Amino acid sequence: MNWPNLLSLTLAYLVLAFALLRVERKRRWVVIVFLEIPVFIGILLWADFRQQWPETLVGFVSASGLASVWWFTYGRKLPPPTSDNIAVWGEEDLKIPKPKPAQLQAEIERLRADNEQLEAELRKLKGDSKSNQ
Repeated sequence: MNWPNLLSLTLAYLVLAFALLRVERKRRWVVIVFLEIPVFIGILLWADFRQQWPETLVGFVSASGLASVWWFTYGRKLPPPTSDNIAVWGEEDLKIPKPKPAQLQAEIERLRADNEQLEAELRKLKGDSKSNQ
């Protein structure tokens, strides 16, 4: 019996079991279709290719036992999962100070003055290049 494989398979089965037990009831099909079935098929293909069926079955049985013990001792007492506690992070959570209109106007004026100065330097450089030719 290959112990690293057995522990990895047990951990994978535990993740699948906890995901299935703690998902919102309306969204259970999403977890089954996009997580449970692909991972389970991957494990079966790996077990068939490597001929590791004993480790696969022992990992499944041990993960089932551990998940059952967790469910009957702690999991049943948890409130049902809901999407009410999902929070979307937005700009209001970043606490970025919003500039005042007077500050914005002053910044615009400063940028215009800088732009005029750069344009004057550009005209001067263009005039110098024409006189050198």
